[in-house]
Amino acid sequence: MSPRAVPLATLLSVVPYFHTRGAVPVAEAARDLGMTEKQLRDALWQLWSCGLPGYGPGDLIDLAFSSEDLDDAELVEVTFTAGIDRPVRLTAAEAVTLETGLAIFLDHPEVVDQTALRDLLQTLRTAAGVEVRAEEDSRPDTTTPDADVVRTAVHDGLALRFVYHSASSDTSTTRVVDPARLSVADGHSYVHGVDRGAGQWRTFRTDRMSGVEEVGPRRALGPEPQDDGEGGVLLERAVVPAAAAWFLDEFGFHDVVRRPDGDLDVSIAYHDRAWLLRFLLGHADVVTPSDPRMAAEIAARASAGLSLYSAGDDSISAT
Repeated sequence: MSPRAVPLATLLSVVPYFHTRGAVPVAEAARDLGMTEKQLRDALWQLWSCGLPGYGPGDLIDLAFSSEDLDDAELVEVTFTAGIDRPVRLTAAEAVTLETGLAIFLDHPEVVDQTALRDLLQTLRTAAGVEVRAEEDSRPDTTTPDADVVRTAVHDGLALRFVYHSASSDTSTTRVVDPARLSVADGHSYVHGVDRGAGQWRTFRTDRMSGVEEVGPRRALGPEPQDDGEGGVLLERAVVPAAAAWFLDEFGFHDVVRRPDGDLDVSIAYHDRAWLLRFLLGHADVVTPSDPRMAAEIAARASAGLSLYSAGDDSISAT
């Protein structure tokens, strides 16, 4: 990058300023634009070689200044703007698109600072000509201490310790994780990083994390595995009766094949066998495992569970 290189957003604000003001003292213009005099002179030097296609006389942005050298000039004027005669503004469609994309991060304080996000959304809605409803503006800030710690740790490269509740095993364990990034999907936010206990990349849902605290600098992470949606996934074949075909809309089965009688052969994708057993037990009315051994195990577990209820009834009768 050239020593005089200036960010595009800065350059786009300089030309309209001079266009509306005429000849302006460099010190005054720098103060108005929130720049140092050196930054402004560097921007003007860069603009002097910018312009319309052709890049010849009459195409490039042109300047007039009060001395032979721009670096010594006290007064500067932009005499040809090459069409950049007003600040760049979003169109209504562009503003709506950005607002819609950013709104997904609302109520996820662990991902984004909510106050800053709401200020930005209000600016975008104003640009799009969208009326901001009073109840949206008055919504409380949902930031929690845990959310602040998570967001800061990911940004600053710090490791995290927290208690995590696993829905698959219905247990809570203490984890130490070197976080790499945050994401939002299906209305939930997630931390992606390396679980030090397992020594592997893991994904944690932030609303299942509690007691979050920083525990020093993050360790080197290495490359994150590329998840193609199938890596490391196990499949269990099962049958969904024709009368329960609606269940395919509730659960994402794989390799669905419809039999001549209307029943459906499907594959259940899973990572943890304990989860698979609970899934089959909980949906025994609509899903039956094809493997006779698995079906027998499910039946045995169901019978064992029912026997506990029977034992409870007997003890109640005895009293």
